[in-house]
Amino acid sequence: MIRAIYFSLHFAMIFLGVVLAIHFDFWIGVAIAITFTLKWFFMFPQHEGRSTRLDESFERNKQMEFKFDK
Repeated sequence: MIRAIYFSLHFAMIFLGVVLAIHFDFWIGVAIAITFTLKWFFMFPQHEGRSTRLDESFERNKQMEFKFDK
């Protein structure tokens, strides 16, 4: 859940950078938008290198769910 909030805050900061670039200072807005765009893209699993660990965790939780239902 924390990662979802972190992900959405990056997305919001990208648009804040765009708004700043349009209405206030172009270079500060573009710098903010580019910075948070890069950080946002690096949050995707294929860039983290931890996708196998997340898959194993998902499988373990799915097995626990089935044991709980029985």
